[in-house]
Amino acid sequence: MVVVILNLGAPLDYHLIFGAGLFTAVYIISRFFGKYFGARIGSFYTKAPTTVTKYLSFTLLPHSGVSLVFTGIAVSVLTGLAPECAQFIQGTIAAAAVINEIIAVMIAKKGFEWAGELNANLISS
Repeated sequence: MVVVILNLGAPLDYHLIFGAGLFTAVYIISRFFGKYFGARIGSFYTKAPTTVTKYLSFTLLPHSGVSLVFTGIAVSVLTGLAPECAQFIQGTIAAAAVINEIIAVMIAKKGFEWAGELNANLISS
């Protein structure tokens, strides 16, 4: 998996990240709403505790390496067929992953705090 992530980031033209700004924002916002409402609806229908219903969605926001792996696969397939789309997808997902790993991790921590799942010793560190 590390090799695939390195292969995704190594040839990345960092201008693509800035060029995909609007699409990156749309992707991040759409992903947030999907996680937020999906977790709320799912936990409501499964009769999960109130803290799960209210805060689970915030803990799901950080990007995982899996999305980068799938992006790497999509880029490798599209490189021969539509290289401009491959670069576009690569820039959008890479930018979203960087942004989500910075901001979403802090939001996830807050979600755990709001749910009362972190003890006082962990919160202060």
